Amino acid sequence: MNKKSKKILFIVNPTAGGGKCRELFAQAEEFLIDLGISYEVKISKYPGHSIKLADESIANGENFIVAVGGDGTVNEISSVLCQIEGVRFGILPFGTGNDIAGALGIPAEPKKAVEVLLNGTEHAMDMGMATELWGERRHRKFINIAGQGFDVDVLNNTEKHKNHKNGLLTYFLGIIDAILNKRKLHVRIICDKLKEEMDILLAVIANGSRFGGGMLATPLAKTDDGLFDVCIIENVNTIQFISMLPAFLKGKHLNFKQVRYFKTDCIRIETDDNFDIEMDGEIMLKTSVEYRIIPGALKVIRV
Repeated sequence: MNKKSKKILFIVNPTAGGGKCRELFAQAEEFLIDLGISYEVKISKYPGHSIKLADESIANGENFIVAVGGDGTVNEISSVLCQIEGVRFGILPFGTGNDIAGALGIPAEPKKAVEVLLNGTEHAMDMGMATELWGERRHRKFINIAGQGFDVDVLNNTEKHKNHKNGLLTYFLGIIDAILNKRKLHVRIICDKLKEEMDILLAVIANGSRFGGGMLATPLAKTDDGLFDVCIIENVNTIQFISMLPAFLKGKHLNFKQVRYFKTDCIRIETDDNFDIEMDGEIMLKTSVEYRIIPGALKVIRV
């Protein structure tokens, strides 16, 4: 490995945030230049390219790598940096939902985000590992949240609306579509806190507190406690779900009798059907899956 770099390396996804990332990063660069900060920029050109760029950067001895984009970009780069000693990880959250940065208190405004990057403190942060139990038995890491059920439907519907709208409006339309086409999942949940077969609308396995552009699914989550926060919503009818949704968006849903909420470091969710699983806002795996926490996986610059 080459001598450790003293500059900041930015890996930029210019298409993040409906293309707004390019403009926001240009504003961030103005502050960096004014301050005389030494840095380098690499541009991600296709899905998964950030992984390759991060791998190359580690091989070249970079020790301060910043993800510039949305949650998908943060996921790709953090999955490479996971458990690599001596490398600091930063985020300029210029995507649409920016849920990971939101959970860490990193602002989306360029100047404030740069100030956190340069003056923030280094914190150890956990990550999650998901492993398919059957089939290819693929492994995927995630930094914020993994989920199945309602959040996957919101994500798929949000993507559909991105052709016509931008920003958080697409999440809102995705939520409406998911409510109107609500479906249940029959699962077996196995962990130290719960062993049960049930019909559910949603299962969230979380390191961070929010997803879907700010929904507080797991409001008690801490990114450095070595545990997942798990939120399971049992199957309810549409009227009940609509009445519960405002509380869910604000993180006030924990006392509903249809909600199971607990902390654990390992959980299996099994199903006979092949449902999609989203991780950090991207469809990555299929059920059935085992989730394990990776304590202190990253050194993240945050508030």
